Amino acid sequence: MSVKRLIIIGAGGFGREVLAWARQCQECDVEWSPLGFIDDNLSALDGFDTKVKILGTVQDYEPGCDDVFICAIGTPSYKRVAVEKIVSRGGRFINVVHPTSVIGERVVLGLGIILCPHATLTSDIRVGDHSAFNLFTAIGHDAQVGSYCQLHSYSEATGGVVLEDEVLLGTHSTVLQNKRVGKGSIVGAGSVVLQNVAAGTTVAGTPAVPIWKKPSKDSGSN
Repeated sequence: MSVKRLIIIGAGGFGREVLAWARQCQECDVEWSPLGFIDDNLSALDGFDTKVKILGTVQDYEPGCDDVFICAIGTPSYKRVAVEKIVSRGGRFINVVHPTSVIGERVVLGLGIILCPHATLTSDIRVGDHSAFNLFTAIGHDAQVGSYCQLHSYSEATGGVVLEDEVLLGTHSTVLQNKRVGKGSIVGAGSVVLQNVAAGTTVAGTPAVPIWKKPSKDSGSN
């Protein structure tokens, strides 16, 4: 079996971290090897000796038959756009699961998942596609994590929590048991969510309170 060429979408800070974790995954006999990045900013790696290069832009890259992809763009809505462009051209996505991450029983993962070092998913958890779990994130029993979510280091979604699509949890934030965070919402760093969060809302503080709401599409109409 030929070794697939792993291409990382996004050559920013998180992309460079994912490159390091992907290299460490090679110790576990994965069927791919990191080849490089694609990024619309072709100078994103200037000043960084990553040993790999930017192969082209997300806009123009044509997937090869031996290419597999992972998306390391940190903003959920931008991540979705980039992934959909590559999928529309036949690109295939794999999961990057660091060997120090912990996956319990009856955990179902979608495609394009990133589990960074020491991320923990306990038991009876469902995760959609293209979500990323940074260092020391924790997901409790019976939780659901949607697609295109981004969980920053040390964030936690406790038992029974539902994170809808495109949710971002800031570092050291916590969502308490059985709460729901709506699509496209942001939980600020260090916040503690005690109540459900409506879609498109940014919350911050302890307890977390809304500080911004994404305007509805109809907000400008008469």
